[in-house]
Amino acid sequence: MPADVPTGRGLPGVRALLAGVLAIAIFFFDTLSPAGIAVAVLYVVVILMLMDLTSRQGLVLVSAGCGALTVLSYLASHSEDYFDSSALRCLVSLSAIGITTFLALRNKRATEVLARSERRYRNIFESAGVAIWEHDLSQVKQALDRLADRGVVDIRRYLERNPQFVENCIAMVQIVDANVGAVRLLDAESKDEVTSSLKPFFLPETVQSFRELISAMFEGKRSFEYETVIQTVSGETRSILMSATFPSDSDMYGSVLVSVFDITERNRTQSALRQAQTELTHVSRVATLGELTASIAHEVNQPLAAVVTNGDASLRWISRTPPDLEEARVCIQEIISEGRRAGEVIKRLRALATKSEPQFALMDPGTIVREAADLLQREALDHGVEIRLDIAPQLPKIRADRIQLQQVIINLAINGIQAMERTPPGRRELLLTANGVEDAWIGLAVCDHGTGIAEAAMDRLFDPFYSTKLEGMGMGLSISRTIVETLGGRIRAENNPQRGATIRVTLPIAEGQ
Repeated sequence: MPADVPTGRGLPGVRALLAGVLAIAIFFFDTLSPAGIAVAVLYVVVILMLMDLTSRQGLVLVSAGCGALTVLSYLASHSEDYFDSSALRCLVSLSAIGITTFLALRNKRATEVLARSERRYRNIFESAGVAIWEHDLSQVKQALDRLADRGVVDIRRYLERNPQFVENCIAMVQIVDANVGAVRLLDAESKDEVTSSLKPFFLPETVQSFRELISAMFEGKRSFEYETVIQTVSGETRSILMSATFPSDSDMYGSVLVSVFDITERNRTQSALRQAQTELTHVSRVATLGELTASIAHEVNQPLAAVVTNGDASLRWISRTPPDLEEARVCIQEIISEGRRAGEVIKRLRALATKSEPQFALMDPGTIVREAADLLQREALDHGVEIRLDIAPQLPKIRADRIQLQQVIINLAINGIQAMERTPPGRRELLLTANGVEDAWIGLAVCDHGTGIAEAAMDRLFDPFYSTKLEGMGMGLSISRTIVETLGGRIRAENNPQRGATIRVTLPIAEGQ
């Protein structure tokens, strides 16, 4: 820096010196000059020069000094006649000094309030626990307004057809500031790295999030929130949640705050939780299959016995003289049919026993209930229970995982079958229903004629590890609730008016049905 240019620290001192010299010059000119003008009015220049350099008390002292100099000059130059026109000029000068001081004090107070507010804002901005960027989006807003003027209505379709427009908008964004949280989020060493440009930290998914931000601005939304990923300085990918609030005035888009939350650990925890739930659900299914051992054996033995019977019959028809090939053909067709039936049973059982990630697809709820009932038939017969179905025709489809939903129905049905052990024979009936409820929901229900649910157990029925059975693990109903809630549904239990209990499951109809 050249030596003749005053530094920031020297400027206030130079201004104070100039103000002092000006005050002395005004005093001598006012005292010695024969001109009939209110020279002392120029003291307001001194006050304005020192307004930013002193405190409010100091400003009052400066004003008082200027007033004193005005009076002293008047007394020194008009000692013979105190009440001529010069007295009026003195009063005008004093009034000007007083008014200027009053306005300067008000301005100084407002400036101090603004400065405190700025410091408070800056402290909040810097010490916030999340990363915050201050963006100037005014050029982006202007570009979007020009699109609207050209008749563009569907901004999302326009962006799909013109991907370069998104790149142009990213280049238009000016980063005004970023806080310490932003530096930490991107593993940067200084603010300069995170305020020069965000493009080095963008991934394809990040560009998609910016496309959504542009769409929100074009559609006039007041807020924006989107989950995406970003790349740090070291190349690590982090999951983030972006949020912004847009101003109602287009002129205010020069300062838009965008908050970015690091949700990497949260997503990892949720992923681990889903994995644990999958493991637990699989264990519960295997335990349920253990309870259905007799039913499974019957379901497999029945077609196998039919295969053996038809095989023996085929041999007899072929051994005849002459062989009865037509009857043998019929028996062989029966063998094929029963073999396929056994294969379907094993396929369903294997699906229940296999550990896999949920496969969500459009499902017919009535079909799922029927398949579950087929697997339960032998278990029900062994307990003297009759299974009845009440399935409405042409039910809308739901989006679910077939195996998991069958697991829910089987769990509820086994509980109902076991609850009827003390019910007199002939009255043991288990009703499985599937019908529409309200406008956008499907209702599934398992109704038994058992002993019902005790009031003390009703509130804890779906809690983990709580069971009303002596040998129960207390996981079946808890897992059933988790599966149902994952599907966006609800599950509840109620006692029947006469006898027994009903567990009701309500699931949302799939979109577009």
